[in-house]
Amino acid sequence: MRQLLALILLLCSGLFAAAQVLPPASLATAKIYTSLTEAMSSVQPVYRLDLSRQKLTEFPEGILTLKDLQELRLAKNKVGNFPDSIAVLSNLQRIECIRCEMDSIPPAILTLSHLTKLDLGDNYISVIPEDINALTELRILALWDNPISIYPNTLGDLPQLEYLDFLHNQMSVTTQQRILDLLPKTRIIVSAPCKCEDGE
Repeated sequence: MRQLLALILLLCSGLFAAAQVLPPASLATAKIYTSLTEAMSSVQPVYRLDLSRQKLTEFPEGILTLKDLQELRLAKNKVGNFPDSIAVLSNLQRIECIRCEMDSIPPAILTLSHLTKLDLGDNYISVIPEDINALTELRILALWDNPISIYPNTLGDLPQLEYLDFLHNQMSVTTQQRILDLLPKTRIIVSAPCKCEDGE
């Protein structure tokens, strides 16, 4: 009985360890899988997946089986949006979906409490949602080259934000100044202001 209990405890501790969020240095050196088939058949935990430029036309459901996943790159695909079930990948720290024909920030992304980097540059996003401040661990937010017209004051409630990229987004002088005032300690990248209207 003791041996059985010890085995159960060992298995449970192994599962717990596999589900831990990696520190940045460890994540940076983890293997990057570029094939979803290979990743899904791996006996080792898959922490990083890069499916950029693979002519995807929708979000691959197989990604959701990679419970240890902490970095996801889908750049230059036509995925359009993420399913709500992306929330099961609760340890995701980094998402990069550049030029993916997205027209909004998927609500499910805002449930990922460990997210430190979100890069959705060169898409069709017009609104930053009010609850963007749910991403309390976010350090890098890149929304460059998007037709954003709504910049909520809740951007100022991102306590860890170090870098904010709004390059090539149309922003009025008033909006730019408001964002700078909201995030005085954040490095903010913007283009020259335009004579345009945008909102909060």
